[in-house]
Amino acid sequence: MNSYFQGHQPRQGPEEPDQKVMVRDWSVRLFHWLLIVAVAVGGVTGFLASDNWLDVHVIAGYALAILISFRLIWGMAGSRYSRFSSFPLSGSALRKHLRNLASGQSRDHIGHNPAGAWMIVLLLMVLVALTLTGLVVLGGQEKLGPLAFVMSFQAGHQAAELHEIAAWVLVAAIVIHLAGVFVETVVFRHAVIKAMVTGKKTVSDPVHTATGRGYALRGNILLAAATVILLSVGAVLSDIPPLGWTSLEMPVVYTSECGDCHDPYHPGLRTGSAWQSMMTGLSDHYGEDASLEVETAAAIHRYLTANPAGRFDTEAAHRIGRVETPSLRMTDTPYWKRRHEDIAIPVYRQSNIGSKVNCNACHSDALTGRFDDSKIKIPDGGKK
Repeated sequence: MNSYFQGHQPRQGPEEPDQKVMVRDWSVRLFHWLLIVAVAVGGVTGFLASDNWLDVHVIAGYALAILISFRLIWGMAGSRYSRFSSFPLSGSALRKHLRNLASGQSRDHIGHNPAGAWMIVLLLMVLVALTLTGLVVLGGQEKLGPLAFVMSFQAGHQAAELHEIAAWVLVAAIVIHLAGVFVETVVFRHAVIKAMVTGKKTVSDPVHTATGRGYALRGNILLAAATVILLSVGAVLSDIPPLGWTSLEMPVVYTSECGDCHDPYHPGLRTGSAWQSMMTGLSDHYGEDASLEVETAAAIHRYLTANPAGRFDTEAAHRIGRVETPSLRMTDTPYWKRRHEDIAIPVYRQSNIGSKVNCNACHSDALTGRFDDSKIKIPDGGKK
């Protein structure tokens, strides 16, 4: 076995002395390791963490968008072995490489081998799909981010399914990629990991010269520029009011009268017919007499029925507000039950909460009707 591996080491001899050649410029190496961190954070917060980790997940997504934008540009204007034009992407080259692997052989390529080149292209395509669908979900469902002003809830809802599919495809691609790195590193003893750390590979062909040192500075400037430009554009677009959501100023009569017994709810949490039924039945309001003076009740009635769930395109309005329930309670909607099923019953009985309908206790933005995942804070001991 040792003789086999030795036969695949770079040739040495006085006629063709080995040379250490810079094949991975500093910018590509930085991109690679930052990408691993961003993907890891995004994966953990997306698959394993609770919803209130959304902010961290979004930051990882923004980092991915910046890194991928840089790599796509660098693939056209970067150093020699970073350019897509240097990738051996022909079908015949891939088939030959796979046949060699099947027969126990693998030539150490200066740049990427055919399988590695195709894997990079696949990973970039999946990551582009992941970041784009993530931005659509963020804008449509959460009404956050640079696309919030043009994305409807329905678009975000549909993109969420594609986002999840892209995430699982990425997981599969990463597994295959790691398997390929293992084979190249352990079986054939090609220094692919070392090259991604030091940037250099030992070669015996003097024709392959190092990448220019100027590319490192150029790459750093490009990465910094991409970061500043994308974040600036994103910040400007994020300031545009989200599509389908309006900041309401609750009338004093509503907050004082209804808020006297419980926190006033955003009107987008119920349909117009539900609010009408509720206001016409105040004499028996969930077992209590909540009757109001005629003019006061009429003013509150006008406010609620003028701003029902149908007016808002938020996730809460779609999944809770627009769903009719015989009891008129939002806590009886399937979505509310599913999202709160892990909350221990004693939590609702805590003095600072009181009941299931005290939304403000866990949702700091409940009065806005947004109910952002990142604004959720469940009291200690709240999970089952």
